[in-house]
Amino acid sequence: MAKVLVTGGKGFLGSHLAAKLAKTEDQVRIFSRQKGTNSSILRDSNYEFSWGDIRDSRAVENAVEGVDYIIHTVSNFRKGGSDKDDAYSTNVEGTENILRAAEKHNVQHIIHCSTIGVHGTVLEIPANEDTPFNPTDLYQETKLIAEKKVWEFYQKTKLPITVIRPISLFGAGDMRMLKLFRLIKQGKFIIVGDGEVLFHPAYIDDVVQGFLLCLGNERAFGEAFIIGGEGYLTLNELCGLIAEELKVRPPKLYVPMVPVLALATLCEKICVPLGIEPPLHRRRVSFFQNNRAFSIDKAKQILGYQPQFSLEEGIQKTIQWYQAQGWL
Repeated sequence: MAKVLVTGGKGFLGSHLAAKLAKTEDQVRIFSRQKGTNSSILRDSNYEFSWGDIRDSRAVENAVEGVDYIIHTVSNFRKGGSDKDDAYSTNVEGTENILRAAEKHNVQHIIHCSTIGVHGTVLEIPANEDTPFNPTDLYQETKLIAEKKVWEFYQKTKLPITVIRPISLFGAGDMRMLKLFRLIKQGKFIIVGDGEVLFHPAYIDDVVQGFLLCLGNERAFGEAFIIGGEGYLTLNELCGLIAEELKVRPPKLYVPMVPVLALATLCEKICVPLGIEPPLHRRRVSFFQNNRAFSIDKAKQILGYQPQFSLEEGIQKTIQWYQAQGWL
């Protein structure tokens, strides 16, 4: 019986990973800085908890001691540029703490959760693991620095490591996409630009499957994988599918990109130097601006990965969960 540490185990992805692992014979330790078990995803199983901040090397060492595997999902909450120090200390220095502790305690395998954001607005369609990096915001930049630290560590120590770059996640427990679903239901969602930008959604259960296929798998050692859904579509098409499942009309409100982007840039210039989170920022506008379209062929070929849920099924399940919580 293996013991698996899930850092960020109370977050959206981390909680789903911990819950799935708990259904196997593995023991699960969750590392989190927030005490208590307020995630509905975690309520049906018993977990070992280790409380602390990923930036605290001693807390990280305590969490890592005695585990066989680590799935590292901690990252800072994405903001509009007012969080420069927090982004670096959490995404980069926190990852370095995990790596050092893993080496000290002879961990058998680390799965590092990066992001497809390291590819930014993709330079080829569909992008793959070898597509040049092209980060476009602070979060993506610091996640790329962290990933490079991981590869440097791997070359130096040869401790088995796998990097996973999840595609845009949605599903039960996700609060980020909840805003999109709500606004579409209310008929208030405004599309910036023409809505023809490409978006690649990934249902949470499929992404969890990809992580677990890597865990302890020698074929995954030293490899990076893009994990997500079967295909991509335009933002207009995505909104249309969500509206269809909600039984409402699809969004019809469009505003031009250029003035919105200019306003976001101005907000950042005024707010960020003052340490104030901008009410509108370029990262938020990038949802309507950057293409996100990826190939999952490498994961299919090496891991035998195969998404189990169609986009329509994922949207249906997500809506049902939101409604059960009284959120939609």
